[in-house]
Amino acid sequence: MARLSVLVFGIVGLWTQVCCLENDKYDEYSLIRIYPTNGTQVETTNRFQDPEHLIEVLKGSRGINDSLDLLVAPHRINYARQFALNNDLRFELKQKEYGRAFETVERVPRRRVLRSFSIYDYNSYTAIQDYLETVARRHPELVTLQLLGNSYQGRRVKLVKISANPNTGNPIVFIDAGIHAREWVAPAMALYLIYRLTNDPEAKQNELNGVDWYILPVVNPDGYEFTRSSKANRLWRKTRSKSNGNCFGVDGNRNYGFKWAVSGVSNNPCDRETYAGPKPFSEPETQMVRNVMLENAKRLKLYISVHSYGQYLVYPWGYTGDFVPKEWKKMDSLARSVSDAVQRAGGKPFRVMSAGKWYPAAGGSDDFAFGAVGVPYSYTMELTEGYEFLFPERLLKTVLPQFYEGFRVFGAQIKKEFKNSRSPRDSESVSSIED
Repeated sequence: MARLSVLVFGIVGLWTQVCCLENDKYDEYSLIRIYPTNGTQVETTNRFQDPEHLIEVLKGSRGINDSLDLLVAPHRINYARQFALNNDLRFELKQKEYGRAFETVERVPRRRVLRSFSIYDYNSYTAIQDYLETVARRHPELVTLQLLGNSYQGRRVKLVKISANPNTGNPIVFIDAGIHAREWVAPAMALYLIYRLTNDPEAKQNELNGVDWYILPVVNPDGYEFTRSSKANRLWRKTRSKSNGNCFGVDGNRNYGFKWAVSGVSNNPCDRETYAGPKPFSEPETQMVRNVMLENAKRLKLYISVHSYGQYLVYPWGYTGDFVPKEWKKMDSLARSVSDAVQRAGGKPFRVMSAGKWYPAAGGSDDFAFGAVGVPYSYTMELTEGYEFLFPERLLKTVLPQFYEGFRVFGAQIKKEFKNSRSPRDSESVSSIED
């Protein structure tokens, strides 16, 4: 009996040690930033690779003086430093023991069990879904929930439709968030939009007057919950579908069927960042977003995919930086007006440009909306800077209202330009294009 007890405790102890080591994977990693100062160096930084695969790229450089952000294992710091030295790049060790800043998310449900849902928290997917049901029940005159389908792992995905007059055929603003699992501030922004549009008396008089808002708070619920499961998974980006091998996930924002896989993607299923999938729309999550666009194509006038980080507001084309659509000036002008409104509210301005000038990446939802569906205004919005993917929950109460002022400008433009009128693009036929 004594031998059995020793064996059992030995196995449990070994499992605990392995589990904890894996959970604390990033505790000793350092955040390093490498800055290019000319165009050639930008290209050099974005070709960075670590043959030992112990350096993770959090963000590529998007231009001169915009950093390549790396998460580096302790014994690979000199490798990153030498790369910078060899290429005459500025090297900055921003933060040691990066993973120790991760919140231990396992404690979150227990900590909040006795308090009500807060719009300023990073909530679980279950809590988010419960909140959506509550909003629909409290505001039946404004809110309808549409079940879009199930994620790869079977989580139900619902679209929130907010309209003061759903039968009048108003133009639609469609906003989605959370396609990249680790970008927690994006679903928080989407939920705040729902909260303000349904509770703010001014919203009912202005933002909902002549415009319908469709909001999908978490496109990738499987990935989102995976990032909440342990500190080791906090920086997961992709979906959680399984490939033929032992690798998981697809970058949902490389999976849309417009100019699919022509630039800025990986064909390796084990790539942690930009694997485009085996084919366009291989993921049920991207299929659901596509279906919302196609089903509402004639009324859909503005599409925004909310992400983090870097405080960018970009528009098509994303698949190339060599040219822009002929309508680019309209999209650029509106984006700058949005940035001005956020800044007036106390927030930081957005960097506004075409997505391909930022960095070419094909198969994005913004290109699909504009190029395949014919949505007149299409954007990717990157929220926050300075905290990478770990934007502090305590600051949500400050920044979410600031960003909301930008969304008000978006809505006002759509109302002004499209209320009770049809865009010339409405008459075009719409189909799923898979170039």
